[in-house]
Amino acid sequence: MSTFIHGGSALKLDVGAKAHAALSRGDVVEINPLVGSADDGYETRDLPNANTRQKQVSILGVVLGSAGKSTFAIGEDVLIRLVGVCDAAFSASTTAGLLAVPNWDAPANNFVSTAAGTYSAPSNHNRILGVIHETRSGAGLAKVFINSLSSW
Repeated sequence: MSTFIHGGSALKLDVGAKAHAALSRGDVVEINPLVGSADDGYETRDLPNANTRQKQVSILGVVLGSAGKSTFAIGEDVLIRLVGVCDAAFSASTTAGLLAVPNWDAPANNFVSTAAGTYSAPSNHNRILGVIHETRSGAGLAKVFINSLSSW
């Protein structure tokens, strides 16, 4: 059975998982929906390629870390934020108030930002997962409210 942590706030939902690859705090990953008989999704995966059945239903989250622990080796336990505020990796500049969508094109374990007017559902490349709280220039971590339980 996978680790489940429910905090004291209704605006926070974290789950435990095992790192499928070397991960860093802020990486955007998928909770593995392709489970075997001895597994229950207790593993992360890279973001699925755009326009796959898996992408339509997968739960995505952001790797959490602390001041003392910000990198994780393959097989190491990680905590994944599914709902709530966290620092997430972006591939380019961000602007507060814009939307965070997965970077399907690379695919890379990060978000890209988009304005609400550029999103139209259903889209092969956009799935709104969060609202950006922080403006920053260039790639890196930015504060986001994530809701990975969303869909198109």
